[in-house]
Amino acid sequence: MSRFTTKQELVDDIAKERRLLAELLAQIPDEQKLVEVIDGMSVKDFLADRAEWGRMVIGWYTEAKAGCTPAVPSERFKWNQQKELNAWIHDRFADIGLQEVEQDFADVQDLLDQMLEEITEDELFAKKYYAFTGKSDLATYVNASTTAHYRSARRHIGKWWRQQNK
Repeated sequence: MSRFTTKQELVDDIAKERRLLAELLAQIPDEQKLVEVIDGMSVKDFLADRAEWGRMVIGWYTEAKAGCTPAVPSERFKWNQQKELNAWIHDRFADIGLQEVEQDFADVQDLLDQMLEEITEDELFAKKYYAFTGKSDLATYVNASTTAHYRSARRHIGKWWRQQNK
């Protein structure tokens, strides 16, 4: 169940975390965004991962809204294979340039914002409104793919960046 009780709380928290991440990223020169931050992931890799998870939640919502039951998290992977899914995402974006990944991240975040504009409070907070959410609600999925993901990226990247500047 989501920790949010209104759509506006969720939207505001997403905007806040996105802004904080953007402020951190603005401090880092492009060449440094390709350096390993943690576990083989660079800033670019974090952005690619966050964009793909955002794209997945948009896809799940779009399919569910059309009356279908999306494969969650994907056709290839189950929830207990998140490590493998994230490795697949990493490999998929490995040869894509930083600017393209940054643009993709921004574009996906804008699409998430547009999606949230059309979603109703019931869609977000009613448990089992969409079958793919199981016993949860859509807000939990949106939060995990936005606010929580931005925060974790900011935590890892921020720690690394502070160490680089000692």
